[in-house]
Amino acid sequence: MKKVTILLSLFTFAFAYNGSITGVTYFDYTRENDASAFNFNRQYFSYSIDMSNDAKFKVVFDVGRTNKATDELGNNIEDTRLVTFLKKAQLDHKCEWGMTNLGLIGTNTYGIQEKNWGYRFIEKSALDKNKFVSTADLGVGVSMNLLNNLNVGMQYLNGEGYKIPESNFIQKLSLNINYGEMNLSKNSGLNLGMVYSTDLTKDSSRVTLFSIYTGFSIKKIRFGAEFDIFDDKELTSIYLNYSLSRQIDLFSRYDVLSEDSEETPSIPLKDKYIISGLVFDCENGLLISPNIRKSNEDDLVYKLNFQFKF
Repeated sequence: MKKVTILLSLFTFAFAYNGSITGVTYFDYTRENDASAFNFNRQYFSYSIDMSNDAKFKVVFDVGRTNKATDELGNNIEDTRLVTFLKKAQLDHKCEWGMTNLGLIGTNTYGIQEKNWGYRFIEKSALDKNKFVSTADLGVGVSMNLLNNLNVGMQYLNGEGYKIPESNFIQKLSLNINYGEMNLSKNSGLNLGMVYSTDLTKDSSRVTLFSIYTGFSIKKIRFGAEFDIFDDKELTSIYLNYSLSRQIDLFSRYDVLSEDSEETPSIPLKDKYIISGLVFDCENGLLISPNIRKSNEDDLVYKLNFQFKF
């Protein structure tokens, strides 16, 4: 009831102050191992308002499933109920030299790669899917354009993400350098960039992420590739999109996750994942994607993904 009250209060506040409310819904129909079901994946509610010509405030609520809970004895159990999280409470301020971000902000380690891929409603980006990054965190960030098409961004964050409070009191520093177009899913062009993120500690357990990526969108073709190293794991992802018509796209993506094996240290374990399908733009905010996906030796999974924006 409290969560409903918060959302209703947000809508009332938005109408009172001429802010804008948007939302996006992800759900799918899945058939796997002779069983099928509809599944709710995600719902985002966003409220944003221009406080001045240079300042903008945005709040995003994320409705999803945690799949994690504990019983009365402290044992881990599965919890599939829908839970509402505050994902962003972000203040953006433009100035002569660039942009500053304050509060619970989107991280700069994955966003461009996700837009190169272009289909978040079908599957998370490779970095996000394999839990190499947190998509939002509490902290501060700055970004600036040094030259034409060269953008540099830096963030100082808690490091735990937006679902977990600060626990180890070790912050994270993240650097993103991008040359070229930052949103290939909407605009033509090309990009090339790198990400470096590390815990600010001298402890041997320090976790570091290094990622390089590239992509281009020219006429009917969009292509992207990335190589990521995180905590002794290596991740390669390649994705291709071809526009068959104004409303129909054909896509494919191939991921390979490599990590050391305790049994055979000289032969790393490789987790392969492939997904291919079509995307139909039904207009009015509705996208539908029939697709198939396969992981290693597992059986094929058939999905029908839906996205609706308002």
